[in-house]
Amino acid sequence: MTNTKNISNEISSIISVENNDLKNENANMSGDTPSGKMMKFASITAKEYALENLLDKKHSDLHRQSIIHIHDLDYYATKSATCVQYNIEEIFKDGFYTRNGHIREPKSIAVYAELAAIVFQTAQNEMHGGQAIPAFDFFMAKGVSKSFNKRLFENVVSYLEITESKYDEKVLKDKINSSDFIKFENTNPNQLMDLLSQFSIPEKTIKKLIENANKKVSSDTDQAMEGFIYNLNTQHSRGGNQVVFSSINIGTDTSNEGRQVIKSLFKALRNGLGNGETSIFPIVIFKVKDGLNFSQNDKKRADSLNQKDWKNVNDWETKNFDLFLDALETTSTRLFPNFMFLDQPYNMHEKWNINDPNRWMYEPATMGCRTRVFENIRGEKTSVGRGNLSFTSLNLPFIALELLEDKGLISNNYIDRERTNREEIKEEFLTKIKELSNEVCQQLYNRYKFQISAIAKEFPFLMRNNVLTGGQSLKANDSVEDVFVKGTLTIGFVGLAEALKALIGVHHGESEEAQEFGIEIVKEMNKVSEFWKQKTELNYGVIATPAESVAGRMAKVTKSRFGSISEITTRDYFTNSNHVPVYYNISAYKKIQKEAAYHKWTLGGNISYIELDGEAKKNLHAILSVVDYMKNNGINYGSLNHPVDRCKKCHYTSLIQLNCPKCGANDISRTRRITGYLVGDLDGWNSGKQAEERERVKHLKQENENS
Repeated sequence: MTNTKNISNEISSIISVENNDLKNENANMSGDTPSGKMMKFASITAKEYALENLLDKKHSDLHRQSIIHIHDLDYYATKSATCVQYNIEEIFKDGFYTRNGHIREPKSIAVYAELAAIVFQTAQNEMHGGQAIPAFDFFMAKGVSKSFNKRLFENVVSYLEITESKYDEKVLKDKINSSDFIKFENTNPNQLMDLLSQFSIPEKTIKKLIENANKKVSSDTDQAMEGFIYNLNTQHSRGGNQVVFSSINIGTDTSNEGRQVIKSLFKALRNGLGNGETSIFPIVIFKVKDGLNFSQNDKKRADSLNQKDWKNVNDWETKNFDLFLDALETTSTRLFPNFMFLDQPYNMHEKWNINDPNRWMYEPATMGCRTRVFENIRGEKTSVGRGNLSFTSLNLPFIALELLEDKGLISNNYIDRERTNREEIKEEFLTKIKELSNEVCQQLYNRYKFQISAIAKEFPFLMRNNVLTGGQSLKANDSVEDVFVKGTLTIGFVGLAEALKALIGVHHGESEEAQEFGIEIVKEMNKVSEFWKQKTELNYGVIATPAESVAGRMAKVTKSRFGSISEITTRDYFTNSNHVPVYYNISAYKKIQKEAAYHKWTLGGNISYIELDGEAKKNLHAILSVVDYMKNNGINYGSLNHPVDRCKKCHYTSLIQLNCPKCGANDISRTRRITGYLVGDLDGWNSGKQAEERERVKHLKQENENS
């Protein structure tokens, strides 16, 4: 029977504009606006409908008890998938289709960037999670190339018109566009002079025409990237002023065109929005790869130089190491980019070749919150044209406390550790994890079967434009199964630290025993997912859950069920996935070591954060040290958090303790990372995440720290 009274109460709280967790469930959405309210009304009723009508009663009950959490439950009935990473070069080639007509192939970097934002916005209406472009630098480089040809042609035409020379515009344009030597920042003046020999243009003038075209295209790309960022922070894809959950992966294109895209993007990120605000989207991921943008020789050389001298070096061993250093500077100012490490054994692809212009196809990429899609039991191993279908998370602290309660070890909010047989408890907990992981896999399979009952016309943009690989070949009434079968189904988990604390009295940051047992827990989930992968030939895996509202909801329900148990249910949140608790004082390097051990077991997606204090931009050597340590110690995907504050009155941006040191105002915007994305003001966060943010300790002071 539907819980109509509870639904009525929730709707009333939305109408009254209360500042509560229901309204602030998603920090990327305003629950106060009319469309935001409508989204929340729809979400509440859609969740209840799914629980009552679409799920098995067992799985519905497990969700209601918060033993498991079925993510994006409000989108269950839509049959939509969570996220996708797509080949925008393929979408642009020959143009793409929207509901209202055909969009021609773009001819300049400005239009490339504009249409990339439009594709993000349009696709969002057919997904319930985020989207990523896995090789943004490679794909946008084509736009830079076209812009250069256009600018050079315009310059030549201007000269010919000034000198009153006769020319055939079409012939001239075809000559320039078909000449292989005409490239941005690499055009051969002598060859161009030969090509234009009939016009007797002086060599000095030829060089000036090329130089001017290069300068214009650099400026064009700067403006294009600025516009791209502006669009993704203003284009509302859903009610509640919600912008697209967008991510772009960059770093491995060594062409001059691709490098210019990265340079211009970083420049736009550092400049911020109109009043210096930090852009919330897109999430930017810099893919670190030996031989392309990183080497230990380059790292040692950078260590030996003052950070202000880094920009004066033009002979780094690896082509894009200067862009890697640019990434460090940018993240020290704006919290992006994050860093993905392609040289980890699980991120390597046997087909990857440094000389392959399409090597991006064999590089893993991520949807910025942390979702990783790479391995594929049903086709090519790649991130491109695929995404996560759905994921469901286990409430590890609840499961642990229920086990202890069943054994009579909890009384008056106290765990009797003297009567606890640790080895027996560990064994029984692993058994429960196995049982519940199987239930989650069954629930994911049931949802998958419901999702593939959809037909192609339910996702017209994704299918017709081959955003999801294979969609283009489907007719309107064809099943989406052949496309969705390539996606991933993942088991997530929340509160490993609190579960360990309940079971053996210490979490994995405090104890090697707890660390070893924590890994055993996650490995058990992997065993179950591997069994289901072989059984169903579907891409099951384990994800380190990006818990936003879930971290608070699980903590609240668990506390209500078991009472206030010290260091387990006494906080307003559970720790995300396998992270060391944010309040635990641990060095940056120890934290990296601890969390890296879980990354190879959470290939459905993971991330590790290091908290910095002070102004990170003042010590880029420390950031370089941390990123290098992540790379060398098994991290798949990592990032650095630090305070980014801005005075809303005078727009002064720096570390602001209380009042603005420039104008004295106390209306301060404090940009922080919530799960994987950024939020400009903390008052838009739910209470659990606000409590977590207050307790975050700094892992690295603003001086070099030794491991």
